[in-house]
Amino acid sequence: MDILRHLRFFTAVADARHFGDAARDLGMTQPPLSQGVRRLEERLGVRLFDRDARGVRITAAGQSLLPSARDLLDRESAFVTSAAEFSVPNQLRLGVAGDLDDLIPELIAAVAVGGPAVAPVVDGSVQLVDLLRDGALDVVVLRHPGAVDGLWAGEVLVVPTRVVPAIESSLRDAAPIAVAPRHHQPPAHDQLVDELLRLGHSGHVIEAADAVQRGALAAAGSAVRLVPVPTEVGDSDSPPLRLRIAMPLPAGRRPEVDYGDAAATLGRVLRRHRVASHAE
Repeated sequence: MDILRHLRFFTAVADARHFGDAARDLGMTQPPLSQGVRRLEERLGVRLFDRDARGVRITAAGQSLLPSARDLLDRESAFVTSAAEFSVPNQLRLGVAGDLDDLIPELIAAVAVGGPAVAPVVDGSVQLVDLLRDGALDVVVLRHPGAVDGLWAGEVLVVPTRVVPAIESSLRDAAPIAVAPRHHQPPAHDQLVDELLRLGHSGHVIEAADAVQRGALAAAGSAVRLVPVPTEVGDSDSPPLRLRIAMPLPAGRRPEVDYGDAAATLGRVLRRHRVASHAE
C-alpha cells in the first residue's frame, strides 16, 4: 500500500467532509477515493469516518490520527523540496571542510558569483570524501593530509593562519587551541598537533563541532583559534593549514558541470592566501 497516497485521501475527505468534493479536490472520481479510504481503514484496523445519508463525519479515532497524517504529508513535501536542490542539472555541489572557518564564505562566494547555482555542503574532510566518492558532491576543498585514492586531487596549498584572539608573546604561552573534531580528518589533526608542539605550544587542543562553538570558546577565554588569513597578515609562528581541491576522476564527472572552472576559481582564492605549494 502507498501509505502517503492513502493518507492524502484521508486528509482530503477530512477537510471536505464529503467524498464527492474531496474527489474533485484531488482531481479523481469518487469510487477509487472511497475504496482507498476503506483500504486505509482496513490497513490501520480503525474506522476513520462514519458515513450516513447526511454525509461524512470523522470519528474520534480519525480526529486523533489526523494531525499525524498531516505531519507525514508535510514531511514528504519538505523532503521533495530538499531533494530538488540536488536535481538541478547545472547546479554545482560544492563541499568545503568545516575547519576552514572564516575562509568558507569566501570560497563559496567566489564560485557562486557569476557562475552556476551552488549547493554548498560544509562538513569534515572524511565525510566530504565519502560524499564525493558516492557521487553526491562535485568538487571539494579538503584538509591535507588525508586519503584521496580513487579521486583527482590537486596540489597541496599551504595557507597561513593567525591566532585569534591574538596573544601578547608567543604560541608557547597560548591557551588551548580550539580545533575541529579529530574524526573530521585524523591525519591532518595529528599533523597540526605535531606542528604546535614543534612551535613550543603545549599541544593541548579542544575539539569543537563547528566554527560557532570554536568562536564561543575563544570568546569565553577558554581557548584560541587558528584562523586562515591572507599571506600578508599571517603569523609565521602559527601552524599553517594544508589544503587540496579534489573531484571525481574524469569518468565519474557529470557532463553539465564545469569542473575545471570551479577548481580554478577555488584555486585562485587559495593562492591569494597560500605561502607555498607542494606537488604530490
